[in-house]
Amino acid sequence: MNRRDLLAVGAGLTLTGFPFCLPGSLHASGQGDRVSEGTNRHPVLVRSGFTRRSDGINERAPSPSAMFDTEVVRSSDSGGRLAVFVFPPGNHHSYRGAPLHVHHEQDEWIYVMTGEFVAEVGGERMRLKPGDSLLMPMRVPHRWSVAQESYCGAIHLYTPAGLMEAEWASVGRSEDPKDQEARKAEFERHGLTLLGQPLSKEEIDRTL
Repeated sequence: MNRRDLLAVGAGLTLTGFPFCLPGSLHASGQGDRVSEGTNRHPVLVRSGFTRRSDGINERAPSPSAMFDTEVVRSSDSGGRLAVFVFPPGNHHSYRGAPLHVHHEQDEWIYVMTGEFVAEVGGERMRLKPGDSLLMPMRVPHRWSVAQESYCGAIHLYTPAGLMEAEWASVGRSEDPKDQEARKAEFERHGLTLLGQPLSKEEIDRTL
């Protein structure tokens, strides 16, 4: 697990949230401030095969097998509202994913582009297939994993972004029992609590 747990694109970004009204009615509706706030912002384009650095520079992304390394929206791009990561379609590690954890301030959302994943949210386990999306609400324990096939890809979103995009210390990925306390502390540093292990091969295989 490189930075946090997979990627996503937003829990409920719909056109209904945009103010489709005449300029003269914006102030009366209380939406004028929201419109003026957006005038100083700029579009953020990240080309295929690139990732966005913390300084706002786009650079060539690592190979698809590197989990969580393709970031397309950073906290600084969105005023802290969201962070979006792409789990690029490619050959990843079967049966590997995030440990059981809980976010204290972030909703987490995943959209499956290709392949299959298995997720467990609040004790309910489910298989995710291409076109499926899943919201994992804040303060609800959850975990997810690549399923049997190694070829897969997904989009992963956290809102608000919080500290999910901040660089994780290597101990956060350690599976050595002697590093467990340091690993827990690293999760807490990013606003999460580590609760348990990732889904096992047997748990994934039994999930339909």
